[in-house]
Amino acid sequence: MKTSEMRNDAGNLTGFRVSNNFLRRGSVPKIVRSIPGARLVRKPAPFRFSGPDDFCEFIVDGKTFLAIEPFGDNSEFWVVAEPPEECPQIAKVREAFTRHRVLFGLYAG
Repeated sequence: MKTSEMRNDAGNLTGFRVSNNFLRRGSVPKIVRSIPGARLVRKPAPFRFSGPDDFCEFIVDGKTFLAIEPFGDNSEFWVVAEPPEECPQIAKVREAFTRHRVLFGLYAG
């Protein structure tokens, strides 16, 4: 899956964008679980396709991340460090989303 960097005004990498054309809110926890050392704090409610913009929270190697659907209805998800700052864990999280494959609507790892 393709991702693109998100940087703050100072140019620091704070997260990444990922298209949600073939990725649903409910798939994000599955991707997070594939990250060694990751722990889910909050995941999307089942059968809810809308709700809070920040719909998933997780921790990787001590750093908190949020998965956000900006404006509640967008063509992409943002996965950002919380607070938004540059950290080495971003690369580990981004790699998991990059490896994610979708086959006929099913998670393929």
